[in-house]
Amino acid sequence: MTGPDLSSAQRIAACAVTQRVSRILLARQDSAGRWTGRCAGDVTLDAESVLAREFLGVSGPELTRAGAQQIRSMQQPDGSWIGGAEPGRSGDLTASVLAYLALRLAGDSPDAYHLAVGAAWIRDAGGLAAAGLVAGSWLALFGLTGWDEAGVPAPEFIYLPARHTPAEGDWADLSRQAVVSLTVLGTLRPVRQLAIDLSELHCGGPAAGAGPPARPRPVAVSAAQRAALRRCGRWLVTWQQRPGLPIGLRPYWALSLVALAALGYPLRHPVVSGGLCWLDSVTARPRQLAAPASAPGSAAVSKVGPVGLAGQLRLSLMRQPPVRDTAAAVTALADAGLRADHPAMVAAGSWLLAQRITSPPEAAVPHSGAGPSGWSFGRDGYPVVADTAAVLLALSWIELLGMTGKAAVTAAVRWLCSAQRRDGSWGQSAGTTALVVQALATHAADGRAMRHGVVWLVRAQLADGSWPGRPGAAELQATADAVTALLAAGVLPGKPAIMAAVGWLLSRQNPDGGWNSGTELPGPVVVPRTVVVPRAVVVPERGAPAEGEDRLGPPRPRPWSDPAGTARAVAALLAAGGGLAGDAADAGAGWLMRAQRADGGWSDGIGAAGKPDGRNSARRRGSLLPGLLLPLAALGQYAASPGAGPMPAAASGAGDGVHSGTTGARTALADQDLTQAGRLDPATSKNPFRVS
Repeated sequence: MTGPDLSSAQRIAACAVTQRVSRILLARQDSAGRWTGRCAGDVTLDAESVLAREFLGVSGPELTRAGAQQIRSMQQPDGSWIGGAEPGRSGDLTASVLAYLALRLAGDSPDAYHLAVGAAWIRDAGGLAAAGLVAGSWLALFGLTGWDEAGVPAPEFIYLPARHTPAEGDWADLSRQAVVSLTVLGTLRPVRQLAIDLSELHCGGPAAGAGPPARPRPVAVSAAQRAALRRCGRWLVTWQQRPGLPIGLRPYWALSLVALAALGYPLRHPVVSGGLCWLDSVTARPRQLAAPASAPGSAAVSKVGPVGLAGQLRLSLMRQPPVRDTAAAVTALADAGLRADHPAMVAAGSWLLAQRITSPPEAAVPHSGAGPSGWSFGRDGYPVVADTAAVLLALSWIELLGMTGKAAVTAAVRWLCSAQRRDGSWGQSAGTTALVVQALATHAADGRAMRHGVVWLVRAQLADGSWPGRPGAAELQATADAVTALLAAGVLPGKPAIMAAVGWLLSRQNPDGGWNSGTELPGPVVVPRTVVVPRAVVVPERGAPAEGEDRLGPPRPRPWSDPAGTARAVAALLAAGGGLAGDAADAGAGWLMRAQRADGGWSDGIGAAGKPDGRNSARRRGSLLPGLLLPLAALGQYAASPGAGPMPAAASGAGDGVHSGTTGARTALADQDLTQAGRLDPATSKNPFRVS
């Protein structure tokens, strides 16, 4: 069976897969309307809690031992620790450095096996020099590195509007609360000297980090800077006490508490003491600190600690609200064909709206544009541009009764537009700009801001047709997001920017039909002789150099395909359409269905050898959710895409009485026609969220 028959049969199979996975996903929604992934894998909060208590002088041996034991249990088999990165990424350098430092503070020997393996992983990942701004600040606080490398902005930046928060380099992913905290610390440069060193974490080994750290010198602060620092302190206090944050989810950032202490706020101050209590409630506690049996309510707390049984059940949610997982689940189910008014979608939309973060009082943050109003996937309680755009995309697939949510979406869209830089980008990031452009196009909002974003994306495209990812190299995720955003904004598929991007995606497809989500290929170096944006995409044989290119070095194997990269590429190619793109999407969808596990999910990580990690491998047992969403969305779009003709009703559940798309397939999840991409038509759909 070849050609259209094979494609039609594969779409029938994809429809069955999406039905099964959608039912699994719907069954994992809790009563509040949210989906919760594997939140407990992020070690950053546990490590920073140990470090903050040590710096503030409120740590005890029992608390430190409990925190260290928790950190040890979260170490990955390769020696790394997982941070707050997206699912599908393995060890995080910043989180690994912080966890290693916390264990050294707890008294673990660098010769111990778990620390020796962790140190080797950190050195292979770049060592302390590549650890990033947050880890570098913690190291400087304990006198292990200098403050000169941080490059913090002057504290006077607090007088600027919120949209002028530094957004370049290491500052690009930080919220205003993080920038204010690091500015205070980088200006005052407090140090609590430790009797340990981390020379074993330098890339050159212990010899490269030999020598004691430089003795801290007194810091000269001008009168203007002292006034700005006082304003920074008031901003942190007001922001932490602001209205608009959901009740019970008022998180604290450990470095903010250290910054307030450096400014002279006492430990008994409500914000500082409240932050320490919150850290105690969401991190590991010693068993001996449980309430005595005779205390009121001791039956509920004697086995699980002072936060109580209900508090333990909410622990992972308090550590990091599952906004990311819920928004991604909504989008995946919508792509799979779930109705906009389905009770699961309505419940998820109501929960997402309740997580919106609004601006603090006007006196705390002077701004000439719109006040902060949006969502965050993190814990610091400040809206993030990329996260807000992702939630807006999810809300666009939900239909609530009446006009619920329109005001919230309008405010969030206005804040996104005010955060746009003069060059038309958001944070000078291709991935973030693509998400915002897609959100603005979906909600039919501010055409001027959207057009400026499209122009910036086209200009930011690299000569090979890709877009730069976060590390500065070509990245599949950024390219796939940019293609989807440009098409959503009205750019025709035949334009050079789209065709060049499609050509880049096709050239990165592996022989097995899948893609790898890494930032670059570990194969032979390809050097273009001439840089020309093609008007017609000519795809060379997979694994061979294109015409006009030279291959340097012996050929090396391509990376292993993974579900996340394959799903992103398939979705982008389906949106672009075309013969070659359609054939590649067929191969990618086939790979996704072959890679599905018996439990219905997909692997969400890549091991050290390049092979996908098993979900049930050591220390990685958890929810199916992280590895389930992207493949479900891609296969849902693939099953609804045209090109196969009507499918037999018996192949996909004829008795359900509903259908899902232009292919004629039937499914138990939808009763509405879908467009080519498997989504609602923005011009005709009735969506109360859409901003006119």
